Amino acid sequence: MKKLLSLAITLFVSSTLLFSQEEEGVLFEFKQIKGDASSYISTVQEDAYFNGILNNHAEIINRISTTVDEVSEDGTATLHTIYMTTNNTLLTGSNNNLSWGEESDVTVQRKKTGELVISNDSFMPTVRNVPVFPSVTRKPGETWTAKGEEVHDVRKLFNMNTPIVIPFVATYKYIGDKVIDDRTFNVIEIYYEFYQKNSAANIRAGSLYAETTGYSQQTLYWDSGRGLLDHYNEEFKIQMKDVYGNKYLFFGTAHSEITEFQTVSDDDTLASVQNTVESLNLKNINVKKGEKGLTISIENIQFEPDSDILLDSEKDKIKLISEILAQYPNDLLITGHCAERGTVSARQQLSEDRAVSVAKYLIKLGIRDEYHIFTQGKGSTEPIATNNTEEGRSKNRRVEITIMDK
Repeated sequence: MKKLLSLAITLFVSSTLLFSQEEEGVLFEFKQIKGDASSYISTVQEDAYFNGILNNHAEIINRISTTVDEVSEDGTATLHTIYMTTNNTLLTGSNNNLSWGEESDVTVQRKKTGELVISNDSFMPTVRNVPVFPSVTRKPGETWTAKGEEVHDVRKLFNMNTPIVIPFVATYKYIGDKVIDDRTFNVIEIYYEFYQKNSAANIRAGSLYAETTGYSQQTLYWDSGRGLLDHYNEEFKIQMKDVYGNKYLFFGTAHSEITEFQTVSDDDTLASVQNTVESLNLKNINVKKGEKGLTISIENIQFEPDSDILLDSEKDKIKLISEILAQYPNDLLITGHCAERGTVSARQQLSEDRAVSVAKYLIKLGIRDEYHIFTQGKGSTEPIATNNTEEGRSKNRRVEITIMDK
């Protein structure tokens, strides 16, 4: 079950809970400015049961990249968001590397108070209208309620072409203020339960879905100065039933973190990185701007024959490139490419394995942790030169490191 969090957050560090002394209270609202961009990582640890038997334990990583396209006079923003989800099924022994997963491109409107305007046919985001704030100030200890929605993608599970949209009413409580690393956050607790039973008409139309029950307990850490959510923790439980009485149970915990980044898709950064590559005397390296950020392409990268084991000479080259990567806090995407040799499936697997090998080496060097570096393989589907000559094939055997800002 992919439970995507659509809340911006950063890593939680425990500290002492303090109560705000401001008598006027806090006016909670999103501060949305045209051109603002942000990127978030959320991590879900989830156990899935089928009829009471553990089916798998999964670690689900969601990367959410949002840009504010427009802001109206009343503060409502048009948001362009790219969601990426990758799933490690730990029970079956998947690798720890994060493969670049399925992407969803969504445009929504969000009011200053948090309400979203979005079609019910959209599968993302999967938790909507959380948080939603009152249009008046709130003091520590005060509560309010607001409507929200859980959205679940059950196309494979229940033979449905549209998402399940389950409304709920959430209860909010402003607990007080918490100081973390010399920054003050407003702490808000949220709790909601939900229940939905499928209509007889939908069941007659072929849907296998019968009902859903569940709950969510969340703790939010709000940054009033920036007008955004900075920390997020959650416990959740979701149980679904099909028309045959089978039970599908998902429960677990989630947390998220904001990913700080610098804009790198500009001419100045491109020139700076190119100059650094030249000063380090790096050969067979090209730098270019792309859709996701700035890409450093290592052509003719050398591995042991037909393997993903980097030669020492290439490790030395990547160490030098890591000096460039260390200057930017952005997430990294490592993409492997092969020349047109061997079967299609073998080329695809080899390109994936080689991307993972480079990613693991960068993690070993301490350039990124495993939650901020993603991998993918393209096989031989994106050649940059002919495969009819050895020179061309050597260019096509490459690994690309993208410093992401989208």
